[in-house]
Amino acid sequence: MAHEHLTHSAHHIVPGFGADRAAHYDAQAAINLAGAQAMYELGVSALTAQLDGQEAASLLFVGMGTGTELMPYLRFDVPGWRFTGVDPSEAMLDVARKRLEAEGLLSRTHLHVGELRTLPPGPLFDGAQMVGVLHHVEGEEARLELLREVTRRLKPGAPFVVGCRVGNNPELTNVEFRRLRAHGIPSEALEHRRKRMTEIRPIESDEAMFAMLARTSLVAPRPIFVSLQFKVFLTRFEPGGMR
Repeated sequence: MAHEHLTHSAHHIVPGFGADRAAHYDAQAAINLAGAQAMYELGVSALTAQLDGQEAASLLFVGMGTGTELMPYLRFDVPGWRFTGVDPSEAMLDVARKRLEAEGLLSRTHLHVGELRTLPPGPLFDGAQMVGVLHHVEGEEARLELLREVTRRLKPGAPFVVGCRVGNNPELTNVEFRRLRAHGIPSEALEHRRKRMTEIRPIESDEAMFAMLARTSLVAPRPIFVSLQFKVFLTRFEPGGMR
């Protein structure tokens, strides 16, 4: 039966992802990221294609938020699969728990409030997904350590879907903000968002992303979704590579 682990990270109250935002996060995400629903479905498509034919599988979701990324599994006919969702925001996982219960997925989902490093050791996972997390982690070494923390929990050969902001092209940023204006985002909110984006240091390029993945034994990255400067890749954990 699904449950939330009682050991919380010291960072379980996450600035910007508390109760005030959790209730509106999905509606905001649909505007902030063009094609968000397609991204979630392609993530599920990628993992189910790699593990096709497995009646039982366990998948890890890092930064699962409100649980929206699990919803496409309802149409992929994998009733024997089990999910573990990790997120440092208790408010976000509270929304996820209610959604998963309403859709009949909670009974096969374990929710853990805390950073990934606080998830107790257990059997290795058959696959994993981490979307929208890496660009919030400051510094290359911290990003590498997070990726290593993921791979420490994966079976050899396990598929991994990873997505984040890559690059900082002013013209593409202007495209993003012009779209947000068209969706009625007020100017003060846009200014706040632009300020926040200057504080986030995205991975510089695809090449830098691939080098980081290679250093953590994640190989053969292939793009499965691109929305302006947000990119999602399917890769695979092959231990013994460059660390």
